[in-house]
Amino acid sequence: MSAPLAGRRVLVTRAAEDAGAWADRLAALGAEPVILPCIRTELLDHDTTRAQLAGALIDAACLCIMSARGADAVARLGVRLAPSLRIAVVGNATAHAVLGALGRKAFVARGGTSRALGEQVLREALAEGGALPRVVIAAADGGRTDAEEILERGGVTVKRVDVYRTIPASPGAALRDLAIEGIGDVLLASPSAVQGLLNQASFPHGARIFTIGPTTSAAVVAAGLAVSGEALRPDLDSLVEAMQ
Repeated sequence: MSAPLAGRRVLVTRAAEDAGAWADRLAALGAEPVILPCIRTELLDHDTTRAQLAGALIDAACLCIMSARGADAVARLGVRLAPSLRIAVVGNATAHAVLGALGRKAFVARGGTSRALGEQVLREALAEGGALPRVVIAAADGGRTDAEEILERGGVTVKRVDVYRTIPASPGAALRDLAIEGIGDVLLASPSAVQGLLNQASFPHGARIFTIGPTTSAAVVAAGLAVSGEALRPDLDSLVEAMQ
C-alpha cells in the first residue's frame, strides 16, 4: 500500500521548536514537508504570572490546560500542583505534554474543543452533587473563552490565567513565493499562524488549507482564504485524516 500522503509538498507553519516533530511524521506518511515557522510563543511575565497561577490554584479542584504549549508554560512557571488537583485537557497531544512536562496524567475531554472540555467538566461536577468545584484555566493570551463561559453559566467559579502568548512572525523584506516551491497543502494550527503566514509568503493559487479547529478556520476565512479541511480533534493525526 502506498503512503497516504505520497508526493504531496506540505507547509508546516508551527513555531520552530515544534515544527520538526510534525515534519518527521508527515515524511513518514510519504509527504515532503517544508517548514516555515509562522509564529513564536513566549511565556508571560514569570513573577506576575507565577503568583497569579499559584493564588488561583489555592483550593482549586481542577486545572484545565488548553494546549501543549500551555502545559509547557505551567511547568516552566514552577507552581506546585496539589496531588489532589485534577488536570483536564482538550486533546491527546496536550495530555501527552502534561505527562511529559508535569509528570501527571490528564483527563481528556471527548470532542476535542475547548467548548467540549467546559461542557464535560461542568456535567461531571453537577453529577457529583454538593458544592461546585473551583476551576482554573491555564491558556493563551487572546485564546478562546468557550470553556470558562460554559462553566460560569453553570455556576462554577472559574479563574483564568493566561500563561503564554502566541506572536505572528513579523513581515519579511520580501514575500516568499510558495508557488515556486510547489506547495500544495498548508497546515495551520492557530489564528496567529494565519497572520504569520500572510506576513511572510504569497499564498499559492489552488493550494489547500487544513486547520486544527474552528478558531483557526475562522481566521483563515477572515483573511479571505478558503478552508479545505478541518481537524475533528486538535492534533496532527486528525489533520492528516482531514487531508485524505
